[in-house]
Amino acid sequence: NDYLTLSSSEAAVYRTTRDGERFRYETTTFFEGDASDADLTIDATTTYQTIIGFGGAFTDAAAINIYKMETKIQDLIVDAYYSADGIQYTTGRIPISSTDFSTSIYSYDATVDDLAMSAFSIAVDKTPTSHKLDLIHRALDTTERNLSMFASSWAPPVWMTEENSTLNCHMKGDPGETYWEALALYYSKFLTAYKNEGIPIWGLTTQNEPAEPILSLNEWQSLRFTTETERDFVKKDLGPRLKADHPDVKLIVMDDNKSNLLDWLAALEDAEAAQYVDGVGIHWYSNYDFPLDIGGNFDDLKTFHQQYPDVFILGTEACEGYLPWWFLTSTGAGVKLSDFNIGWWRAHNYAKDIINDLTNFASGWTDWNLVLDTAGGPNWAGNYVDAPILVDETNGNEFYKQPMYYVLGHFTKFLTPGSVRLSFEAASGSKSRLSDVDWTAFATPEGRYVAILFNKGDDEESVNIMAPNGKLLEVVIRPTSIQTVVFNA
Repeated sequence: NDYLTLSSSEAAVYRTTRDGERFRYETTTFFEGDASDADLTIDATTTYQTIIGFGGAFTDAAAINIYKMETKIQDLIVDAYYSADGIQYTTGRIPISSTDFSTSIYSYDATVDDLAMSAFSIAVDKTPTSHKLDLIHRALDTTERNLSMFASSWAPPVWMTEENSTLNCHMKGDPGETYWEALALYYSKFLTAYKNEGIPIWGLTTQNEPAEPILSLNEWQSLRFTTETERDFVKKDLGPRLKADHPDVKLIVMDDNKSNLLDWLAALEDAEAAQYVDGVGIHWYSNYDFPLDIGGNFDDLKTFHQQYPDVFILGTEACEGYLPWWFLTSTGAGVKLSDFNIGWWRAHNYAKDIINDLTNFASGWTDWNLVLDTAGGPNWAGNYVDAPILVDETNGNEFYKQPMYYVLGHFTKFLTPGSVRLSFEAASGSKSRLSDVDWTAFATPEGRYVAILFNKGDDEESVNIMAPNGKLLEVVIRPTSIQTVVFNA
């Protein structure tokens, strides 16, 4: 937290590198110069989107893993994410009932055809085998910042489905009819129940990853529908229900891969549905670990923003270790804790996605599981992946912060909610030399400027940054590194 006590003549530089530096801190001093001396210029008069926040998901697996640890280790993990001495997450995703990162499939109302949700209960979230509510309360009690919680459902109660199964399932009937109306009520009951537990929910997505995949390699809980079905659900059921019961909750559509974004617009193209929509949720799983240094669908985010400038874009899920080993560009499936190269590659992918999402109008980025064990679970479907923090589930006295954790911190620690992205452009003579560098800059509500620079290449680069005060900063960007520069306005 040394950046909090900077003088007006200096800037803080935090650096994480492939060769082992983790949040290395140093300072640099402003010097006089003119625009012709600048490689990059921050223009505080040209502003773009506002930050909602960054965070991770309170899955059953995360809570189970944390509560396997000794009490002092539990505290250290919660502090690592939420305390002033940690990276200070500001969003949290809460699953509505079970996901594959649970130990079994369950819902909050198993009573068949209980359309009035009279048997609805979140008691399972309070049990000693879950601890999900306990973990969320600990995060809220630990943080000094506002924590915007949003909720997502993987599947409805099984009795609402055509298949009598929640695996790649479909709802009975059509939006506007009995079961869809009951699903909207199910969501509303969840929001009310959590509010009554002292956990206010800021946002709600219509459904986690509703798009029907061309090829499904695995099966876990997923309600599938089209963008047109989502439009009708929002217009006829969910939108009116939220307006009546929870008018301040933000409704987020799609909640699926970025590659679907420009084809998933039905709810926004229909005025009756669009009146209820606040944002769009994006995932990164069609990036395929950026083969040949391409991918990310970043231009699609910009196009979407140009078409719907009043609809926020929020990264609602991402993780590493989701691709099988035989996929040529993959970092492999599951946890690779002992493989240094894979660990950094995964952090590299996080940095690339986050910084380019931000420069293309995303208002935040949410990781998947906060914590997993060294096998990448628990997961009832065997869908093991990676997480920024892993625990020693056997001994209960050790946890591991992976490079992904530190890369996330370069954004989450410094880009507080309400920060506004600024124009941050390269001089024409510097663009070629900085072709391996990505950058973004923000003004924070606390009166600071934050510039983040990510060097994908193997060469060190030195850049002069023209600050809004008309003075220059020299920053040395180490090879394969990410650096956050902070200074007072």
